[in-house]
Amino acid sequence: MCRYTAISLTIGIAVIVAAGIFWRYVLNDSLTWSEELAKFFMVWLVFVGAPIALRVGDHVAIHIFPDALPSRLRSILMVLISLLIVWFCYILTIESSAFAWNARTQVLIAIGDFSMLWIFASIPFGAIAMLMVSSQQTLEHLQNALQPGSAKIDPFQKKYGAILRDIG
Repeated sequence: MCRYTAISLTIGIAVIVAAGIFWRYVLNDSLTWSEELAKFFMVWLVFVGAPIALRVGDHVAIHIFPDALPSRLRSILMVLISLLIVWFCYILTIESSAFAWNARTQVLIAIGDFSMLWIFASIPFGAIAMLMVSSQQTLEHLQNALQPGSAKIDPFQKKYGAILRDIG
């Protein structure tokens, strides 16, 4: 779901920016909403893309220390790190939900009385998606810590991991 949403948002940004350029430089008339809408699509793209990056291991990480550990210790360390990520995503979900709800009365006049709730809802959406991904990874690391070598290769990471790493 995140993948297709990210693709749609990227296409939307390209179309909106191209339309803004066309209207401004060809028709000599500016679209008042194009820049703002593209910016908010970009905000959604960040929080929709974050779970994808987390799943394939492309978030910021220091690999030299875990890679130096034996397999079982590495798995235990990864369980602890994954649990910290779960905790952080849980707190982010709670706090960002309240933040988004408080912004419901703010409106975007350039887009046409559009509530900021829909923009800020991207944060709890991304946090919940990352919470689910990190919970899955915690269970996988725990399984690998208890039974080394039992972890299966994630089909998503196998198929898209190299592609996403090349893009980033």
